[in-house]
Amino acid sequence: MKKLINRVFLLAVALLLFFQADLRAIELSEIETRLMNDISRYIDVKPAGQALSFFEHAIRSKSVALKGLASIIMARHYSKQFRQQVLRNFTLNRANDDFIQEKKVLVRLENANKLLAGFEGAINKLEDERVRQLFLFFHFRHKNVWMLGRNGEELSLASFYRISTFSRFFNENIDPIKLGAMADLKK
Repeated sequence: MKKLINRVFLLAVALLLFFQADLRAIELSEIETRLMNDISRYIDVKPAGQALSFFEHAIRSKSVALKGLASIIMARHYSKQFRQQVLRNFTLNRANDDFIQEKKVLVRLENANKLLAGFEGAINKLEDERVRQLFLFFHFRHKNVWMLGRNGEELSLASFYRISTFSRFFNENIDPIKLGAMADLKK
């Protein structure tokens, strides 16, 4: 009986650790939040010198949001050198980047405010609105949430936030819909 209790306890601990690792794909630790706020200063200012080493570390991070932020900032300032990394980080095609994605969830359009209200605490820690939208892209890519319109039309919130993120980071310099399509092309 004691062995059975120990096994159940070990299984519970293993499951808890597994689910915590799964949640890290969509949640930010305090350190990751601070790093995202620190490197977001370079959205409008080209990073150089010592700042580049912060970006190197961020790009190699296990946090998809931190890695995505670093790659999009570098692509904004150093364009072609980081384009492939942006395409891989911002794809919705799991064949291009093996990200975790849950089953498709449909949310009615009239419930959108309720859905987003649950994120207020987490995203308010991110100081730049563009970074908040980037975080929401990665969250909704993981959660696979789709808006259901009144006439049955469906819109992927990940796709919506990706287009919004591309628009905000690259301004008129790039067509965000074409860039998203390029990211999703099977490699």
